[in-house]
Amino acid sequence: MVLRGIAGLVATLVLWTAIVFIFKVPAFLLPGPVEVFDRVAFLFENAKLTRHIWVTLSEIIGGFAFGTAGGILAGVIFARAPRIERFATPLILLLQTAPKIAIAPLLLLWLGIGPTPKIVLIAIVTFFPVMQGMVTGLRYGEGSFRDLASVLRLSPWQRFRHIELPSALPSVLAGMAVATTLAMTAAVIGELIGANEGLGYLLSSGQENSDTAVVIGMVMLLSLIGWAFYEVIELIRRRSLGRFQLS
Repeated sequence: MVLRGIAGLVATLVLWTAIVFIFKVPAFLLPGPVEVFDRVAFLFENAKLTRHIWVTLSEIIGGFAFGTAGGILAGVIFARAPRIERFATPLILLLQTAPKIAIAPLLLLWLGIGPTPKIVLIAIVTFFPVMQGMVTGLRYGEGSFRDLASVLRLSPWQRFRHIELPSALPSVLAGMAVATTLAMTAAVIGELIGANEGLGYLLSSGQENSDTAVVIGMVMLLSLIGWAFYEVIELIRRRSLGRFQLS
């Protein structure tokens, strides 16, 4: 899959170059790949681009970790206590359906302009798909193994460790894969609304300065980070599913 993705990326760059050359598109509208790469290299040398990449990455990793942990914990609680789920679901849905671009300014007002509001926003968007995956896996996975656990009189922890967790793992990891794209979007939204560091901040600066090469370069970097993040989750999924085999 990675090789196919790289091949598709190369084909896109070739097509992009051909369009710019054949139609003589002005650089202020659509610079070619070489111009964009030169601009990104300039930012690496003169604008501490590595620092901005690290800021965005740390926000994504922190928010994703908190959101995933909260989603798994809430999924276990909701699967065990449907009354709590019925009480909490309207509040969770209200938070999830609210436009994130509207939530971001509130978080900035409450938590300041640092990384904290971005981490919280990323955790919010990560929480729901992971929680849904956990609830689905625990409720609808491998009923026959649940009956066996009752016959063997397994303890609650043994039942969770050997029966429920392996059964829920595919759904949880599917939710995490969905959450990777949401986390990237949330990070950019948070940095566009208010930040003084990060790739979203550079993207906003490029827009304000009508620097199309910077905007395209930041979009490409964000896309590559999102792709790498997704591939990491896929690698974890493949290895975890091989390790947690029901027996």
